Amino acid sequence: MESNDQSEFDLSKYNANCETGFMLNNPLKSLPAYFKPWNDLATSLPVLVKQKTLRTAVEQLPLLDPSQLVGHHQLRLAHLQLSLITAGYIWQDGDQGMPKVLPRTIAIPYCNISKQLGVQPILAHVDLALANWSLIDPNGPFNFENLECLYHLPGERGGDWFCIVTFMVELSFAKCLKSVERILNLVGSSKKHGVGETIHEEKTEEEIAKCLLDVSKAMKAMEDSLSRMRDQLDAKLFFNVIRPFLGGWGGESSPLPDGLIYEGVSDTPVKLTGGSAAQSTTLQVLDAFLGVKHTQEKREFLVRMRDFMPPEHKHLIEYLEQLPYSLRDFVTSSCNESLKSCYNHSLSALVSLRDYHIKIVKMYVILPARKANEGNYQSLDKKGTGGTSLLPFLKDIWSDTSDKLLPVNLRSSDVTRNGNNRTGITLSLLVAALALVTVGFATRSTTRIWTLLPWQRK
Repeated sequence: MESNDQSEFDLSKYNANCETGFMLNNPLKSLPAYFKPWNDLATSLPVLVKQKTLRTAVEQLPLLDPSQLVGHHQLRLAHLQLSLITAGYIWQDGDQGMPKVLPRTIAIPYCNISKQLGVQPILAHVDLALANWSLIDPNGPFNFENLECLYHLPGERGGDWFCIVTFMVELSFAKCLKSVERILNLVGSSKKHGVGETIHEEKTEEEIAKCLLDVSKAMKAMEDSLSRMRDQLDAKLFFNVIRPFLGGWGGESSPLPDGLIYEGVSDTPVKLTGGSAAQSTTLQVLDAFLGVKHTQEKREFLVRMRDFMPPEHKHLIEYLEQLPYSLRDFVTSSCNESLKSCYNHSLSALVSLRDYHIKIVKMYVILPARKANEGNYQSLDKKGTGGTSLLPFLKDIWSDTSDKLLPVNLRSSDVTRNGNNRTGITLSLLVAALALVTVGFATRSTTRIWTLLPWQRK
């Protein structure tokens, strides 16, 4: 593409690519011999948690020097290992009698590594979903059968399957990153000197429409991947065994309402949000790309979740939100009805994905919470691991997305021409997307608690 006054948008600047998306390329499987205590403890974590002996093992760890870690990949693996070890240490016995202090032999290197990476010292999406994967056959495809976890959650195969499904959701989006990049560059080049009137050329609009179909297809693949969760993950197992390990600390509903003390780092307890789908760069990029804006309270929570992402990914979302042009403005100012339909198709795919996510949450969290459970993690029953009231929050996010659908005066000839003989957009599809059913739940305000570590405060 010819150069223009707007700088070219390049996803590679943000550690993203079209093969693995936002997942770390070729994660390491183990750290050097000096870090053998971490390697061994992280590897044996599920067994030690089941035996309720992990805390004893952690308290016997030596204090290792994180400066011995070399390069980004070693730092990411160390963060993954220490995140799992910390979660096991805190949640080993349920939410009764939880330790209020993380031992210095873990806390000091953990916070040091977190600071270097620009993320938080807690188990999050950046660890489990982005840096915990490996191909069984290095020369094989990225699919359910060829993916495995480097390190394991409690829950045996169920814990692995939860992670593998999440890998596939992320990988499904990676397939459309080139189209996202192309669309943004085409929209940027349509501006006269980057400001003012937008130039609408038929060829440009047709290419954008074609690329939008790629984005829609990727989101459908994300939903299809998410639907595989039920194949090998039991709802009771997830609710009682896996989900607690994704919990945070701090707040009224937490068994550690004041937070967790990271010994040797600060005497002040730290409150941190647990793992959440809102920490996925993929979902926030889709919102920014499609022009989906959320209400102030929801936006504040989503912005806070960016502090759990790699800094480059956080900067990508901020970059997309601050662009002087947008795909949505380009589409709404166009007279091309089939372009608007393609844009709506992408929005409808995101609406459908979020609708299915609500169904998964009901299946794995809401319904099990209404039944008798093991009784070890009662503090997590009513909240998401990110700390939000689950269904009201997800329903609002769904509504914010569906409200962005545009009115379209569609002709069948437009669909055929811009669909390029691929999956077409029909009026019935748009009507169906608008008719997606969600269950109504009374919303209630929630107070978000956020405390930065001492070295993150300005």
